[in-house]
Amino acid sequence: MKKKRWMIAVFVLSAFGLASAQGVRILELQGGYLNPKDTNPGLIFGGSYGISIDERVDLSLGISYFHKNYKKESTVADTDYVAGVHETTVMRELEYNTTLLPISANVTIRIPLQPPVYYFIGGSVVYQFLFNTEKNFNEGISEKRKYGGWGWMVRAGIDYNIGSRSSILLEAFYNIGKVKRNVENTVQGLPVWDEVNVSGLGFRAGLRLEFF
Repeated sequence: MKKKRWMIAVFVLSAFGLASAQGVRILELQGGYLNPKDTNPGLIFGGSYGISIDERVDLSLGISYFHKNYKKESTVADTDYVAGVHETTVMRELEYNTTLLPISANVTIRIPLQPPVYYFIGGSVVYQFLFNTEKNFNEGISEKRKYGGWGWMVRAGIDYNIGSRSSILLEAFYNIGKVKRNVENTVQGLPVWDEVNVSGLGFRAGLRLEFF
């Protein structure tokens, strides 16, 4: 518990520092693909806002949104034509929705290659929320699950300048972490929890904008 409170305090202080700092403001908007180990792969979108310490180092806070929907459906009846149209009757048996929300504090180091191209590498401390809903229509089951946990992210990519204060980003990243939820039952009096491994490789493209 103390560790969790300490990490939250770091996030709050980082947000206050970025909001009050003077210098070049950085806004990044990105979208791409993530393949976590314990969920199906899907699209991920997000953004970050921060400051440029100098021409090489950026500090920012970010949030991303990953969502995956799965439906199991089967054909009940297939009628050739009904009132001039081909009609199919479909039954939905099962549906899952998984949403991952990583909130991150980021450090990015930009390495000039040959203008207008830069390499960059980066690292992030991440707190990740995972929300999962299940609807089993066959068995009449409807459940909601909420998980949370700390993690890390490493990033590397290319920054291509398209203007004096704008550039296109292409990056690969690896998300590292497990999210957990407590379970009421215990085994021989010992604490028990469920966990989901959200570690996985992803790719993103985006836009970087500078504001003075």
